Amino acid sequence: MDVLLVCDAAPTGSYPRTHGFIAALARYGHTVTLVFADRAGTTFDDLSRYCRRVVPVRHPRNLARVVSGLVAGERFDLAHLDSGAADLLGRPLPIPTVVDAVTCVSRRLEHATRTNAPLARIRHAARLAWIRRQELRRLQPFQHIILSSEDDIRALHALGITRTTGAHVYAVPDTLDLERFTPPLHLRAPTTVLLDLRNLSHSEARHALRLAAATLAAIWDVRPDVHLTVLEPPAQQLRGPLADDPRVIFANPVHDSRIYLTTATMALAPLAPTATTPHNTLEALATALPLVACERLARDVSGRDGEELLVAEDVSGLARATLTLLNDAPVRGRLGRAARRLVERRHGWELAAIALTDVYAAATGSSLAEWRLEVGLNRPLRSPQSD
Repeated sequence: MDVLLVCDAAPTGSYPRTHGFIAALARYGHTVTLVFADRAGTTFDDLSRYCRRVVPVRHPRNLARVVSGLVAGERFDLAHLDSGAADLLGRPLPIPTVVDAVTCVSRRLEHATRTNAPLARIRHAARLAWIRRQELRRLQPFQHIILSSEDDIRALHALGITRTTGAHVYAVPDTLDLERFTPPLHLRAPTTVLLDLRNLSHSEARHALRLAAATLAAIWDVRPDVHLTVLEPPAQQLRGPLADDPRVIFANPVHDSRIYLTTATMALAPLAPTATTPHNTLEALATALPLVACERLARDVSGRDGEELLVAEDVSGLARATLTLLNDAPVRGRLGRAARRLVERRHGWELAAIALTDVYAAATGSSLAEWRLEVGLNRPLRSPQSD
């Protein structure tokens, strides 16, 4: 298919979901014309080789005009809009249009209202009803919507999107460059815990850092030799008790996460992102990095407790699970190998390309593609315990 892919920002490695989709589509034989709002002049992370044409638009307010001109002057089979572009355009294009909503934000925020600290619960609860209305309003004009997981689909159905508009909603997982993110051939450091905050909002990053600080305090009572590396931490004044500890390294900016993913002993992920997919967690799993994660994050990546990762919710649980991995190299190795197999099974580019192809075919009127999506063909393989 000849696809017009529209983004509200350059789909570089900092926006890995769309970046991976473009590479997967091109590898699968689709032709991609990429249009995006380019606020400051951007390097394209080698996307030019995957696209027939790359059209940067200097100001977001001009995006709708440029896209309309392209649709009027050229022939495209379909338009694929990321969530930001859908907000900017506000309506479908005069060709079949698919919107990548990525996640059901209200579902994830609702989970946060149940699990966060009391003040955060009050703040999120006050916003939740408004966010539900806004999410429904943004997506109502569109008939074909993709999300990253089946859980997000169920949550969007609960909002009433299919009941009020008859929209079709599909799950397409993130894709990962499995050749770029590979397990290391060298031995990992024996006492380094990695905390990756790159997928989190500022408030989420602060909360995750507070949880990590309490967890490390408990760990240091037993293992004072343990070190912590934090990727893209909050500003200096928000780093709390870890700010001046010599056992803590704050890495910012992060130009290549593989340097940290392939040298750390294990990763700690006490919080799942609300507005995006946990792509950085997938990077860690792909490099066979043993992981301790909260339950929601484990579910987002379809990881099973004790199989591909360890699950813990509160500080004491996080500390116990972290010490288990630090003290048991065979367990680290077993979990790391299983984590790599999980990512290979669910997040290779072929799976995303096949799923997108079926969604595109359904959006352009293919009844066979619609049937394949309805019965679940080409969905990611799911373990019996992951539902």
